[in-house]
Amino acid sequence: MTTITVIGAGIVGLAVSRALVDRGYHVCMFDPHPPGEGTSQGNAGLIADYATSPMASCDTLRLLPRQLWKADASLSIDPRYLPMLAGFGLRFLRAARQPYFTRNKASLVAMLDTAIRAQHALLDGLEGPELFADNGCLQVVRGRDSWTMRLERMAAAKRADGVECQAMTSQEVQALEPELNANGLQGGLYYPRTRHLKSPLAVSRALWQQLEAMGVELVRDRVISMTPDSTGGWQLVTTKGRHDSEHVVLCAGIANNPLLETLGIRIPVVSERGYHIRLDTPVSLSRPVGWLAHHFYATPMNQGVRLAGTTEFCAPERAADERRWQRLKGWGEALFGRPLTLADEWLGVRHSTPDGLPVVGAVPGCKGLYLAYGHGHLGLTLSAETGRLVAAMIAEETVPHFAESLSPTRFLRK
Repeated sequence: MTTITVIGAGIVGLAVSRALVDRGYHVCMFDPHPPGEGTSQGNAGLIADYATSPMASCDTLRLLPRQLWKADASLSIDPRYLPMLAGFGLRFLRAARQPYFTRNKASLVAMLDTAIRAQHALLDGLEGPELFADNGCLQVVRGRDSWTMRLERMAAAKRADGVECQAMTSQEVQALEPELNANGLQGGLYYPRTRHLKSPLAVSRALWQQLEAMGVELVRDRVISMTPDSTGGWQLVTTKGRHDSEHVVLCAGIANNPLLETLGIRIPVVSERGYHIRLDTPVSLSRPVGWLAHHFYATPMNQGVRLAGTTEFCAPERAADERRWQRLKGWGEALFGRPLTLADEWLGVRHSTPDGLPVVGAVPGCKGLYLAYGHGHLGLTLSAETGRLVAAMIAEETVPHFAESLSPTRFLRK
């Protein structure tokens, strides 16, 4: 039986392992932490069928200067991280140009078309009470200017991408979520088919329980380096010893970068940190509610409502910027129209590419080495489809046409 090593036990690593086991491979996972207890536990919990537009776009470039200078901006860049963003920034500018954006969007839409079904199937197969809900989600707009015509155009654009979406008046939004602050509410977009998790960590744990029952091994250790061996496989050096494997799949998020650098490979995947807070104040929500202007979601979960979002380009190891938690709290108080108290705060590190597409595929010149990272805000949404793609590639089967756009080769061409 072929042995495949998966490095990283977040939601992507777990989904990749499941797809490999389903094809009859023996899987050994490496992660110093328990499954799902890294960045995967802190997301907003949405299976984001609506996320059909890559971040690298002309719209983003137009709004970027204002975002960087706003006092309550949802996006920030740590000046100390700018040297790491140099190559990323140039590629981002290129990806935002219309021909490249159009191509990348088409690939993302095609991937989402199969990814949503794959993710639902993965979740439906888990054993556990109340892991998710199918109540749809809302994106609301607030402020003085009327968004009525703009919302209609936005809803039509989503429908053109194959996403069920309805523009709503403020009265219709409040009928769905009465606890929202009516003062300043202009309306919103309603996505009736969006699923959300009630506990991302519980989902990862349930998936790991399945994998463990299927014979997957988990080594609680950190891989320091890896080198190809004389047999065509890989030799991994860990903090505790050595491990040999025929194939290796890197699913460790931003921690993939130092491992690749030991092979002389640099992929422009950068650290994009996200924050969340959990409310101690009881708030009754039936579905996730996002505030479009601030790019964050209030999601009802088992332990209370979670406010998750913001984008911070910053070194992973830097101390948290406590102002970002306060910013989320202030937005939440405006969203619900009352003071809020917090139960806890969290910070995690996303891994993002300049073109907004994940890096999935074989590394050229490194037989048996595959990458599965760079998912940005869509790690949960795309994890099952990423697993299916990796498993098909290892089995040397035909993959969908959009997989070419995800290949590491796009960042390694001379």
